[in-house]
Amino acid sequence: MNLPPYRVFPELRLENLLLRETTEADTPSLLEILTYDGKVAETLEEGMGIIRKIHQNYLDGDTVNWVIEDISTHQPVGFVGYYRGFENGIGELGCILKEEFRGLGLMSPSLLLAAEFGKHQMKLNMVTALTTAENEKAIALLNRNNFIQEKELSGVYLRFVYFPD
Repeated sequence: MNLPPYRVFPELRLENLLLRETTEADTPSLLEILTYDGKVAETLEEGMGIIRKIHQNYLDGDTVNWVIEDISTHQPVGFVGYYRGFENGIGELGCILKEEFRGLGLMSPSLLLAAEFGKHQMKLNMVTALTTAENEKAIALLNRNNFIQEKELSGVYLRFVYFPD
């Protein structure tokens, strides 16, 4: 397996999107969606603390978290990445966009780039995603992008597994 941290942080690119390393400079733009362990940042200081934790998790080999950047505006619009370690070669993907960028077709290609990176570059045995049964938009996103619901976990979360074409 080829797990983090990498000598050079992996940037993934499409015509209109760049997945790049998260930096403290992203904090003001992404504060509204910056969370860690379920706690949402309320101040810039808390947001920068979350970015530092994310970076440390990456250095510890437990995550790869990308900022989703709109190439035409250089504006960070969300996050996609692997969280909670890579035990048994399994990577859990998560994603979020700022509200004003939802429904614009940005998340599907970002999610697929990250999933393909996990399968082919990281050599993960399995790429998964968790969501709640109430999160219909996330379920639709996962279903559209080759994730198949595998099972319900603890009655709250649904687990999806990525099956590339």
